[in-house]
Amino acid sequence: MLNVNRMRVLREVAARGSIAAAAEALYLSPSAVSQQMSTLEREAGVELLERAGRGVRLTPAGERLVTYTEQVLAVLEEAQADVDAVAHGVAGRVHTSAFPTAARTLLVPALARLKAAYPRLQLRMIDLEPEEGIPLLRIGELDILLTYEFEMLPPRLDPGLERVPLLSEPMAIALPVSHPLAAGPVRIADLRDDAWIVGRDGSPFLEVQIRVANEAGYEPKVDMHSNDYQVILAAVEAGLGVALVPPMARFADYPGVAFRQPADMEIRRHVVALIRRGSGTSPAVAAALGAIKSVARERAEASAYAGVRID
Repeated sequence: MLNVNRMRVLREVAARGSIAAAAEALYLSPSAVSQQMSTLEREAGVELLERAGRGVRLTPAGERLVTYTEQVLAVLEEAQADVDAVAHGVAGRVHTSAFPTAARTLLVPALARLKAAYPRLQLRMIDLEPEEGIPLLRIGELDILLTYEFEMLPPRLDPGLERVPLLSEPMAIALPVSHPLAAGPVRIADLRDDAWIVGRDGSPFLEVQIRVANEAGYEPKVDMHSNDYQVILAAVEAGLGVALVPPMARFADYPGVAFRQPADMEIRRHVVALIRRGSGTSPAVAAALGAIKSVARERAEASAYAGVRID
C-alpha cells in the first residue's frame, strides 16, 4: 500500500525540482527526504525519480503518481471537512496568513468578526509574503493564505490549491512631490531615468516592475528593495526614487508623495485567498472565507480610490 505522507513528499520534490529544495519546504533534512523517496519507490515497485543536472525529475511512473497524489489529497481534505461538519460545526482551529497590507486591511477585521461569532473557533494568524506562505499551505501548516497576483504576470497555478478571488485594485505611481512630473499626467515610459523602489528578489512585486518597464522600452534601475509599502513610501518621500503602490497600502497621509495613475498602461493587482483543494467545505474554513470575503466587499465599496472592485 502506498503511503500518503510519502506521496505528499514526492509532490514537493516534483514541484521544486530537487531533494534539497523539497526538504527545505517540508522542514526535513535532505537525507530524510531521500529515505522517504527510496521507501516510496520500493512500495510502488518502480523508479519515480531520475537525476537531471543538479536536481531530479519525475519518471513517467512518477508523473502518474503525482497526478493521483493531488486527487488523493483533495479527497482526504473533503473527508476531513465532512467529518468536521458532522462532529463539530464551526469549531476547531483555522491557521491563516496574509501579506502585511492584506493582513491589516482584510484579515484582522475578518478574524475579529469570527472571534465574536464563533467562540469555539481557535484562530491563528501570521503575516507572510506569498512565496513564504504557499509552501506552508501545501503541507497543512496553514489553512487560508491571502496572496496577490498581477494581471501582467502569468498565473502560477497549483493543482493542489483552490483560488478564491477577493478584490482587485489599480497600482499608482508614487513620486516625490518635488519630482518634475508630480503635478501632471505621468507615464511609465517617462520614468526611465528614475530609480525604482521595488520588492525583494523572487517576489511578484519585483517581477511586475521589471515587466512594466520592459513594456515601456527600458530596464528599470532597481537598487532599493523592500516588501513593506510603508518603507517604500518613506523612501519615495525622501526623494530616493519612485514606486508602484496599490490603494490598500495608502492608509495614512503622505504629504511628501504624489500619486498618479500611469497614463500609458493599467497595472492591476488582484487579492485572492488560497486554500487546499477540497478543504473549502470545512465549516471552519468556510466561515473564515465568508468573513474575509465580506470584509473585502465592504472595503471595495467604501474605497476612496477609483478602480477598486470586487473580483
